[in-house]
Amino acid sequence: MKINGSRKQRGAVVLLVTMVLPVLLLAAGFALDFGHVFVNKTRLQNALDAAALSAAIAINSDVTKNTSAATTKGIATFNLFKAASGNDELAGLTLTSQNFEYSKTFKPFAPGTAPPAFVRVTSTNMLLVTPVLIRISNQLSGDIPIPAIATAGPVGQNCSLVPFVLCADMPADTDCSNGACYGYTIGKIIKLTLTSGSSSSSGEFSLLNLDGSQGGKDIRELLQGTTNVCLQGNTLDTKPGWTTGNVKQGIVDRFNSDTQTVQYTNSSYNPSAYTRYQTSGLGNNKRVMAVPIGNCTGAKIISKVGTGCVFLTRYPPSGKQVYFEFIGSCEQNGVWDPNNPVLNGPYKIVLFKSPGSGDS
Repeated sequence: MKINGSRKQRGAVVLLVTMVLPVLLLAAGFALDFGHVFVNKTRLQNALDAAALSAAIAINSDVTKNTSAATTKGIATFNLFKAASGNDELAGLTLTSQNFEYSKTFKPFAPGTAPPAFVRVTSTNMLLVTPVLIRISNQLSGDIPIPAIATAGPVGQNCSLVPFVLCADMPADTDCSNGACYGYTIGKIIKLTLTSGSSSSSGEFSLLNLDGSQGGKDIRELLQGTTNVCLQGNTLDTKPGWTTGNVKQGIVDRFNSDTQTVQYTNSSYNPSAYTRYQTSGLGNNKRVMAVPIGNCTGAKIISKVGTGCVFLTRYPPSGKQVYFEFIGSCEQNGVWDPNNPVLNGPYKIVLFKSPGSGDS
């Protein structure tokens, strides 16, 4: 009797396995095939992200805003990425200029608007993955298409504020579209002299405590650009004293950290010194500084009215003097205003969330 019962149990197990096995195989097929899809989606997305970043870097560093040249850079980066080890399944994909769109703003992204700052790369010839196990189970026919979109462009990177304040003409004119703002003419080379007082006036600048009490070494590092400090709030706390040695050394070190160290010693240039610097294509923008602009009322703590971008034109003759060209207003604390996409100073290129491509 026990033997017969055992045989019945074995028969029931065989029947159960026979019934469950197709379901298990189907589940395994879905897991393996969609895992394969996900891996290739990631590979394709990474490749497009790299292409978009490359094109965005190119278009934002090019004074002529040549989209064809930027697209060429993006395609070259994509080709390098798909040729890398492990990306064999991307080998059949090809990007052309039709895959690239450029826009002045990110929101809304309006292809063809100028000057171009943002780039969107779309994989129109979508990658296809063959679902082997799912196809065997007759649950899906055909290949699985894998679309991808990547968008890249600039955001302000002005947490690298230098520790001195420029005084604005009041009421402050923040609109730089007419060639001047805050009382400074864009393109004009200015000489400022350090004052030891609690505030500065026209032709002078005061040192700031950007992040609490700072010594000479902190001032030097902030001017060098080796330390980043973001201004919090709308007040500027001036720092009494001179610290001239550290001021001069910090500015000299920042000047020397640039890959283009040509000095501009005249009072004006046409085109401007900064335009000449950009046109050379040799610099890395280290000579561009983001400077707080304030309403200098004579008090130790003054109110901030904006942030200006300046270009160091020459080595400082002493720790009391600095020469720069005013090149416009800067966005503050990494904030990017899509309605004012003109970049006049420090920025970084980042990826943005793209509709229809959740991994970007």
